[in-house]
Amino acid sequence: MSTASEQTVDDLWRNLELMLAPTFAVREWAEEEIQAAQQRHQESGQGPIWRAFPLVKPTHGRLHTSERLYRAHAAQVLDRVAEGQNTQPATAAEMICVLMESSLPAPLNSAAAHLYMRLFAQRFPEDFHRLIASPTDLDAYERVHGSEADAYESDLQRKLTQTWRTPTA
Repeated sequence: MSTASEQTVDDLWRNLELMLAPTFAVREWAEEEIQAAQQRHQESGQGPIWRAFPLVKPTHGRLHTSERLYRAHAAQVLDRVAEGQNTQPATAAEMICVLMESSLPAPLNSAAAHLYMRLFAQRFPEDFHRLIASPTDLDAYERVHGSEADAYESDLQRKLTQTWRTPTA
């Protein structure tokens, strides 16, 4: 027979496990993405990609909970590390998160919607082509709203820059 204090400890333990499960999931995704990037870029040992774990920390709410968005974010950061590029600018997944959250209270204007579609098509091309009737839809938006979407993308890149996201030697 269990006592009230044992039930309380069990309840606390279950609650702790529930609270930490998302953190452990993100850690597992990060480790898998680091291994995949090492293979993609033919890195062996403890090179820059292997040391990039702190750089793939989720920065927006959806990156903590959406495996696909998180993996797209991590892969882009890790590819930048491998290629010696600046890792601080926003990733496509970070911008998708902001556009997704912005679209909830009110519809996005056409240029912002185009940027959302463009980023989605870049990071998730199979899904984009499955969901969108024709790739020419994106081409039509590009002709009409492309330059304004470019400006929005530049603004998001600047505003979402993560100055802490710098590789260590």
